[in-house]
Amino acid sequence: MSPIRKIACYLMVTLLLNCAVQGELIWIDELMEEQMFCGQSPGSEFERYRDTVELVWTELQWFPVPLSDINEKATVAFENSWMAERNYGGKRNHEGTDLMAAVDQSGYYPVVSMTDGMVEQVGWLEKGGWRVGIRSENGNYYYYAHLASYVKEWNPGDTVLAGDVLGYMGDTGYGPEGTTGQFPVHLHLGIYVPLGADQELAVNPYWMLKYLENKKLTYSY
Repeated sequence: MSPIRKIACYLMVTLLLNCAVQGELIWIDELMEEQMFCGQSPGSEFERYRDTVELVWTELQWFPVPLSDINEKATVAFENSWMAERNYGGKRNHEGTDLMAAVDQSGYYPVVSMTDGMVEQVGWLEKGGWRVGIRSENGNYYYYAHLASYVKEWNPGDTVLAGDVLGYMGDTGYGPEGTTGQFPVHLHLGIYVPLGADQELAVNPYWMLKYLENKKLTYSY
């Protein structure tokens, strides 16, 4: 491919990416207006939301699934499934990104914290299986779900540093405690930002994961 054609392709991809991001911002703006309380200004609230999302970017340090230095096939893949339809427990939208395991083996891949923070939620959820939720100092919430197990017994209030192993990727959830095998091994990642009055708003982790693709730790597994 000629240099000019390469540049043209790069510009086209950049334009499509910008269009996708702008489309999500329009959707978020509309959602924010729906969730406003009486007397609040949608403009000022959106600015506050924008500033909060910018803080998410400053917190991100590591991709949540490390590279393997002994198995080149131990990769993960993800795509932009934001707001895709899900049906378990009734129709709903997918508020996150799924990182799918090339090695479909529960408990094989370590999962690390992308940020510093504190354990806020840990244990079983019907839809999320074994999960752990990390709250950052800025109030943002990082949700890691469908784990096979934890690296240790986490308790609410425990300090977590970016890069610390939280547990191991699995296929838990979609049923009572201990349910496995309802879907392929993967990590569901959710990111939520504070919206005021004890509310939170999910943001699309896909773009954050694309940013972190070149920021991976290496583990022996």
